[in-house]
Amino acid sequence: MNKMTWLIFLPALLISGELKDSLVKAKKSHQAMMIYVKSDSCQFCAKMKSKTLNDASVLENTSDFMFIVADKNDAETKKYLPNVRYTPTIYFISPEFKVVNTVKGYLGKDDFNLWVDDSKRKLGLNDTTHVENVTTEGVEKSSDTWMYDMPSAMDYAAQTGKQIMLYVDSPDSKWSRKMMESTLSDTDIKEALDNFVWVKLQKDSADVYTLGLHPKHTPTVYFMKADKSSLATAEGYFNKSDFLQWINYAKSKI
Repeated sequence: MNKMTWLIFLPALLISGELKDSLVKAKKSHQAMMIYVKSDSCQFCAKMKSKTLNDASVLENTSDFMFIVADKNDAETKKYLPNVRYTPTIYFISPEFKVVNTVKGYLGKDDFNLWVDDSKRKLGLNDTTHVENVTTEGVEKSSDTWMYDMPSAMDYAAQTGKQIMLYVDSPDSKWSRKMMESTLSDTDIKEALDNFVWVKLQKDSADVYTLGLHPKHTPTVYFMKADKSSLATAEGYFNKSDFLQWINYAKSKI
């Protein structure tokens, strides 16, 4: 999962307001924090709060954290938390104000518990019980770039005016792995796709079929607008130069 970063830190006397009270309290009690950042324009924030964060297994798993709610547009949120571009966003933060994990978008209870487990491991908290049969390897390497929930990605794209790149892969496809490790890791590709929300789904997942997609090959890349209207579809593995042509073609359709 994503590398650790530091919060902006100021002496307690220079911090004011509700966020200040929670940060200072957590530091004094040496308690890790789970900060849930929401916004009024976010249609998935309420769902994340009611369906996931209030689930019994999640409540039990996060009992070691101080739970803090912050609004994306509040001045204190902008001043004392990392830049929040999308809501919901959840930060797992140490008592020393170190961000150990950042969770972007709506996640169900099982996927979210994986992030909680990983955060607890990094913070040296209680042993975890939710990851024995699930791998988070893909998430760990790509958490800063990828989203794994199409409705949240559509909401994010609509909020930010971005387009969507949906990457459909398969865990047993060597070409999918090669494209992830080479083409999609290239800095020129990342720059070319800066105005796209990156979404990654498994070929045989229910989410893919719900979208009405039936990819024959992996990888398959769907370029689309926030409303799911198609810009282009690239089937199979592509090296950097060929994939750049697909990106430019998709951009020409915007």
